[in-house]
Amino acid sequence: MKQHWHAYSYNGRSYGDGMIRRGEVPSNYPPIEIKDWLKRPAAQVVNTFHDVEKAVSWLEGELTQNPHLDEASFPLTDRLQYSRDTLSQTAGNDVVYGYYSKSQQYVSRALIACPREGFPTCPYGVA
Repeated sequence: MKQHWHAYSYNGRSYGDGMIRRGEVPSNYPPIEIKDWLKRPAAQVVNTFHDVEKAVSWLEGELTQNPHLDEASFPLTDRLQYSRDTLSQTAGNDVVYGYYSKSQQYVSRALIACPREGFPTCPYGVA
């Protein structure tokens, strides 16, 4: 199976907003552990990419539409280069961002590598 990445997108409340009780993550929230992204329903996958540049392009659009509250501390150009470098690795090549936007909304964007340990086949049927 060819390496690919599933893209996930979430805007809303964060974990620190008092929504999580007894360690339970609401089903529409981003999972706490990266390994749990691929356990999400297929409907939560917003796109699937087989190409690093297309994945980074999607991420650029998402991060541009939801600017970081403190953009100067980790500029978009740096985040995109970091993402490109990470996705190009042969292992550990997930990219996950969670931050507050300038509009004070919690933003989560993730590109999760598939297949991977624990998921030798794609849970969404992508070949």
